[in-house]
Amino acid sequence: MGGNDRVQTGVEGFDAMIEGGFEQNSIMMIGAEAGAGKSTFALQYLYNGAVLHKDAGLYITFEENKGQVYKHMKRFGWDLEKIEKDGLFHFMQYMPHEVDKFFKDGTIIEDIVKEKNIKRVVIDSVTSFALLFENEYKRRLSILQLFSALKKWKVTSLITSEGETTNTGDMKAKFGVEFLADGFIAIHSIRRKEVRDFAIEVVKMRGTNHVRKMVPLKMIDGKGVVLYPNQPVFGTATSF
Repeated sequence: MGGNDRVQTGVEGFDAMIEGGFEQNSIMMIGAEAGAGKSTFALQYLYNGAVLHKDAGLYITFEENKGQVYKHMKRFGWDLEKIEKDGLFHFMQYMPHEVDKFFKDGTIIEDIVKEKNIKRVVIDSVTSFALLFENEYKRRLSILQLFSALKKWKVTSLITSEGETTNTGDMKAKFGVEFLADGFIAIHSIRRKEVRDFAIEVVKMRGTNHVRKMVPLKMIDGKGVVLYPNQPVFGTATSF
């Protein structure tokens, strides 16, 4: 845990942007295009919690296969299998059509959270979750149920979402659900010739005097997501 009820992400350069970490028991959302690093950031939050603070974490996914996740994260030096054996990482997978099962399992998940003393939860992703509902009303209602469950579990959670860039260059979560979260983090991307660059922005974070500029981001083998607060963002290129 961080000081003053702050939960440190351990992502290099990020916690200094948000007064030392996420507020305890808050619900954060991170939005980005596919391949921009939102799942990596979320898993890094859980991994660092386990390794640096002995915080048990729970990863609930509607998208990823366990074997593939464990394999891909090894490139960053993260042995998820080891921290799972240590009781500090728990993986739950639901197929996209199993949203109803997820809600039926709510009490089971809550019991796991209590029994395993889980402090950090990641939902990956709310987009896959929300796509299962045929109308806006049911979608919003189900997402509110999800947020209510997370609050009830008394965990500090991070939810990933597919991001959409507006005409003004702002990033929004798909279906506009970012307003429900206590904080929204956006990863922006831009192609410069053959290279794609990324930058992170804390769009909002309740109760936090956060940095309001975009900061360059890279995903580095052996490290994961690293931020570069003293470097310029995107040079002179034009963002999508």
